[in-house]
Amino acid sequence: MRRYVSLFLLSALFLSPLAAEPVELSVEAAVELSSKASLDLYGQKLAVSSTQRDLDNSWNLFLPGISTGLSGKIGDELFTANSPTTSLLGSTLSLGTKLTLTTGVLYDLENRRTAYRSALLGEQDLAARLSRDVQKAYFQLVSLQLDLDNKVRVIALAEERRRLAELRFARGLGSELDALRAQMTELNARSAHKKAVADYDKRQATFRRQLGLAAGDQLKLTTALAVPAGPPADSVATLIDTRIDLAKASLARELAATATARYINLNRLPLVTLDAGYSFSLADFKTARDSFSISAGFSFNADAWIPGSRKDVELQVLRETEDRLALAYEQARRSALDEVEALWLDIDAARNSLELASGQVSLAERIATRTREAWERGSATALELEDAQYSVDAARQALIASQYQYLSLVIDLGYALNTDWRTLYR
Repeated sequence: MRRYVSLFLLSALFLSPLAAEPVELSVEAAVELSSKASLDLYGQKLAVSSTQRDLDNSWNLFLPGISTGLSGKIGDELFTANSPTTSLLGSTLSLGTKLTLTTGVLYDLENRRTAYRSALLGEQDLAARLSRDVQKAYFQLVSLQLDLDNKVRVIALAEERRRLAELRFARGLGSELDALRAQMTELNARSAHKKAVADYDKRQATFRRQLGLAAGDQLKLTTALAVPAGPPADSVATLIDTRIDLAKASLARELAATATARYINLNRLPLVTLDAGYSFSLADFKTARDSFSISAGFSFNADAWIPGSRKDVELQVLRETEDRLALAYEQARRSALDEVEALWLDIDAARNSLELASGQVSLAERIATRTREAWERGSATALELEDAQYSVDAARQALIASQYQYLSLVIDLGYALNTDWRTLYR
């Protein structure tokens, strides 16, 4: 029995690393997983499918109504003698069809087209926002991982400095204060690393839920935090009219115009109705009768032309709505231009900050190297060495933050122009 328990424990020991193998994930794969896990996007896809089905079957707007029936009766006379020709039992089979067409059918067809376009724009908007949010969360995790790597290097340097300080103190070459300060620096570095690990784990858990992954899955992010070289191409500003919110505003404007035209057509213009019908009946399954009819109707609402009438006021409201939505579209376009211009300025400022942070890292590393050499020769104090190393750590963290900030702004610009941010650079 002990032998089997030992084998089980050994198997669990060897299989546990395999179970804990991290999931390699690129930013493209993360966007795909989030799209599959999003209930909102799934519901919008169903709405698109529903409106697509209605549009594909628009022919049913012109489909005639068909009716059929079978009836039976039984009867007798109450106060008179039955006539020999009277039938106590009777049955009738009937079949009929009728087609009615009005000028409003064409507007019903246009409404189906508009409903499909609206649902499709809703799906595109949800997918674009989801892609933007997932990519920013992905690269934030990458930046946090880089910061963790930087903190690990800081711990290694602090540990090495602590050993050297203790060795110098033991040999009488350094003070006890330097040794104690080096110990405190190492403890602070380890504490900062633990806090960063906790923050990374928390954000990774949120990211896993967003992708629909299991709680125990560990992620290995394979897409690097690469900052594009140079500013975005100036020609991308022409993509402003491809924005989804502008497409929605334009569609709302078209809907208002269609509603106005429909109201005018059905109320102020003559209404033409065409009817065609055919019916067939068979009494007692012997006597057959059928009829066929074609009719045309013409009606006109004269009260719609009376100023101040109910229908005239309703038409005025529709026209005012149309004008308001037209102005809303122009305002939305101006706001979109302002948003893109603001993002452009932020990206330019972020690039300048990125270049400055890169130069600060290079300079801080050179200063730290020279300060360490001076400390080893005894011409620099431990406090000066600590300050120099702290400057390197802070400069590297600032560089990582600047890289993420720049890339985040570029992703926002791609969303604002309804295009992949990678295509903004030529």
